[in-house]
Amino acid sequence: MTRRQFLAAASCAALRPRRLRAAGSKLRAGAATANITPLLGCSLAGGMTDRISSEVHDELHVRSLVLDNGNSRLAFAVVDSCAVPRSIIDPAKEMIRDLTGIPVSHILVSATHTHSAPPAGHLFQSVPDPKYTDWLAVRIADSVRLAINRLEPARIGWAVGREERLVFNRRYFMKPGTIPPDPFGRSIDRVQMNPPVGSPNIVKAAGPTDPDAGVVAVESLDGRPLSVLGNYALHYVGGGGGTHITADYFGAWARSLRRLAGASFVPILSNGCSGNINGVNFLGQPVRLPPYYQMQQYADILAAECYRTWRTIRFEDTIELAATIEELDLGVRFPGPDDVAAARKILAAAGPGPYKERPPIYARETVILSETYPKTVRTPIQAFRIGSLGIATYPGEAFVELGLEAKAKSPFRTTLLIELANDYRGYIPTVEGHELGGYETWRAKSSYLEREAGPKLVAAVIRGLGKLV
Repeated sequence: MTRRQFLAAASCAALRPRRLRAAGSKLRAGAATANITPLLGCSLAGGMTDRISSEVHDELHVRSLVLDNGNSRLAFAVVDSCAVPRSIIDPAKEMIRDLTGIPVSHILVSATHTHSAPPAGHLFQSVPDPKYTDWLAVRIADSVRLAINRLEPARIGWAVGREERLVFNRRYFMKPGTIPPDPFGRSIDRVQMNPPVGSPNIVKAAGPTDPDAGVVAVESLDGRPLSVLGNYALHYVGGGGGTHITADYFGAWARSLRRLAGASFVPILSNGCSGNINGVNFLGQPVRLPPYYQMQQYADILAAECYRTWRTIRFEDTIELAATIEELDLGVRFPGPDDVAAARKILAAAGPGPYKERPPIYARETVILSETYPKTVRTPIQAFRIGSLGIATYPGEAFVELGLEAKAKSPFRTTLLIELANDYRGYIPTVEGHELGGYETWRAKSSYLEREAGPKLVAAVIRGLGKLV
């Protein structure tokens, strides 16, 4: 049985697609979750070395929202995963299309970026389990199908709050001579990612943050909440058990928002452009906290702002829905012959691995890139219209500047950016970010796109949003 046949069989393909209603513009909406918690003993992605899960702190889910105005449908599916490649997302979208009639262009699948979930792709030394990834594709489709099953007359609205206390740029200019060499033995970085907290060598942050807290709320005609789609540019929080499975603060936010609302509905937190953003105040002092304390604290603070913003929203039940998608070709930064020869020499001296030190870890990355990656990659850039709201995507861990630029240039009054969407292409720095160097630019499976990828992706986002006006 082929992988495609497995996915089709597992998705109960005997069901027929449902037809959209006749012409009309009244909104219907449905939301649902599908549990994607793996078996204990699985690998956990999110670090340069692999970890084996020993405990489930909280369950992992796909959280989905479907909007239907009679003429068009849009589907969101947000996955509790570090990153999901299109080798999983595309089959999931095809199943959704075949079973529900929603066009692939109208389905947005993104990852939260928890660092405590199984690898959906090969991330550093964490290798995906094909049984899990095949099942994950099915569960993404299941979640959207369940949301469609729950469609009912609804109203929608949106607003943007602001929470500045949780987000910090994690790249810093340092005093001369204090930045360690990169994994390739070079001392060329002009910024350092995650320097020691409170270090006297820190000069200043190398970039801005984006404190916007986007909230898209959907309710039934009698005011019962159906779903809230949040959007916030915070990489992840962490601070849990090192071998625990957890959805990180994304899952904790969902639980906190339900508690604040005192109702049962589907809260969904998507990640904004947070490639160079995290929740650590590096200019402060080191603080030792109990496991999960900071994760829950950040979730509670953001949920409170999202709840406050939610209560300001004016809802409407007649809404325009539209979508567009563009396939963009981007170049790959390949290692040169000398780089590959040096990497093979390091690996020969280090032995078969697994590796704990950065030089052999990145030597392994260099060899993998040289042997398995194409010269160019094709990746999707998607845009949604929900009335006067624009939503657009980036296929990786986009620097916050790319989100701020897209918002500033968007033709929509309000625009949200969702990263890690529809594909995974590693870090997406700005051109200046590449010039400054640092972890997010070190050539690896986690960072391999051409230097001009950022501007090209912003231009594609603006083109997509422009088509929907």
